[in-house]
Amino acid sequence: MPSMVIYRSSSPAPLLHKCWLARSQLRSAIVLMRGSCRQRRQLTSRVRATRASATAAAAAPSPKTSLPDNDQAHVTAPAPSRLQEAAQAIGGVPRVVLKRGKTAVFRNGHPMVYSGAIDRVVGKPQPQAGDAVLVTDGSEAPIAWGVFNPTSMFRVRIMQLAHEANQQHQASLVLNVPELIANRLHTAVQLRTSLALGTGLVHSSPPSSSTSNGHTASTAATSQAAPANGTEASSASTAATSFSISGADSVVDSSSDRQASGSQASTSRADSRGSSVYRVVNSEGDRLSGLIVDRLGDQLVIASSAAWVERYKDVITQQLQKACGTSNMPVWRQSKDMLLEEGIEVTAQESDRASGAAPSDAQIQVLESGIKFWVSPNTGQKTGFYADQRDSRLAIRHLAQGKAVLDLCCYTGGFALNALAGGAHHVTGVDSSVPALALAESNAQLNGWPQSQYCFLKDDVVKYMQQQIVEGRQWDLVVLDPPKLAPNRKSLNRALAKYRKLNILAMRVLKPGGLLMTCSCSGAVTLDDHFVPALKEAARAAGRHFSILRSAGSGPDHPIDPGYPEGAYLKNVLLLVA
Repeated sequence: MPSMVIYRSSSPAPLLHKCWLARSQLRSAIVLMRGSCRQRRQLTSRVRATRASATAAAAAPSPKTSLPDNDQAHVTAPAPSRLQEAAQAIGGVPRVVLKRGKTAVFRNGHPMVYSGAIDRVVGKPQPQAGDAVLVTDGSEAPIAWGVFNPTSMFRVRIMQLAHEANQQHQASLVLNVPELIANRLHTAVQLRTSLALGTGLVHSSPPSSSTSNGHTASTAATSQAAPANGTEASSASTAATSFSISGADSVVDSSSDRQASGSQASTSRADSRGSSVYRVVNSEGDRLSGLIVDRLGDQLVIASSAAWVERYKDVITQQLQKACGTSNMPVWRQSKDMLLEEGIEVTAQESDRASGAAPSDAQIQVLESGIKFWVSPNTGQKTGFYADQRDSRLAIRHLAQGKAVLDLCCYTGGFALNALAGGAHHVTGVDSSVPALALAESNAQLNGWPQSQYCFLKDDVVKYMQQQIVEGRQWDLVVLDPPKLAPNRKSLNRALAKYRKLNILAMRVLKPGGLLMTCSCSGAVTLDDHFVPALKEAARAAGRHFSILRSAGSGPDHPIDPGYPEGAYLKNVLLLVA
């Protein structure tokens, strides 16, 4: 019987060894993980404890400096004491205490304290409109002083900040409204003098209701086709026969003193390089919130929109005359709507009838960049003349040579006359105001341009442009300067819709490759956030594309307070429209 062979499996030792090794590695990994977690928990506890200590230290008041108001981002030095010392010396100065978290914006220079920012008013009796008050933080430490109005949404118009009051040269102004008015007016006039403004002459002589050749102004003309076709342009030599434009000065030089006789007999030639119309005081920009003063030759025109301005009317009048070196009584014009919000009721008759030495129907001849204008200080819009567009009107003069120009919302012809001075082939001005168009016509005649080079038409600018689009007429250069469409933020969306519509039409009456100068004087409309996006939408709707050649605002006689960016109300954009 054969022997049986038994085959045994291989030894299990290597497999068991591998299992044991894997189990050992797993145990080691678990131990390491437990240790790492323990270490992380310990580290986290230490970090939390450190943070809690730091927070407690930050919240605790410093032994040297107390921070009663949490709107300060960092520890500052104690507020200057001169303002508080002055208030203690006077005695009984009311304190307007701000709410928690509201201090920083006014400490940084915003000129008007809104009613919603005020926690309480301390002092008996309660301050009245125009009274000087301290503006304080929550601990009643003064940060500024200003003039109070218990009725207005602008409860305090700040006149001087605490750190300013600490300066020696401003010590006499602290809580002294008349002294501050005199100082600020003197500073404002000095600024305009340094800008070489006010070099033109002025002459009061109302223009005749008819032109020198017996024809009445064309303000009653219906909307009719104006020469706007580029093929009708005359040669540059023909356009320059009446006026010579040279260099950056862009001086208008009349070839003859055409208006030296007749209804303008009392008018003499003025310095052609000067401007006798400009802003003297620009409200917040000159640290006198609610007060605007324009100079029209020798006539000062004051626009009042605040109760404190009305209260200090005599002081303002006297100090203006002194600073400007004029004995003429300023024309005082009241803003009915704004004064009503200030708690002062002005009748329509009082609002329309300005007070001052100038007769109610007086017209004054002024000079702007060498062009003569008739202005109405008593009855014209605002103060009678829009001096804020001076630099942009001069820009149009440089661009107008040989072009057909359309001036929409032309008012008294500021852009239109500069286009004529620049050698435009023909200028059409459109406005809805008969008195403004009458002045525009008189201004063109005053400077001697023949009526064949211009026309001023009474019409609604939207209807006028729509009709020109139907008739297929286009211009080389269009100026669109509408009135304020957004008086406040509530009306912003409605205003932007109007801007889009106006600019759609303006682009459609513009030749391809033409220039559009479009404007907004609404403070609620910002350039980058509102106006330029509205222009982009208008271009898409009109099937056009534009490039921005120039963006400007008011001239340097309209300074802007960095604490009040709303003061940059004027936006003027020059577009090349393809």
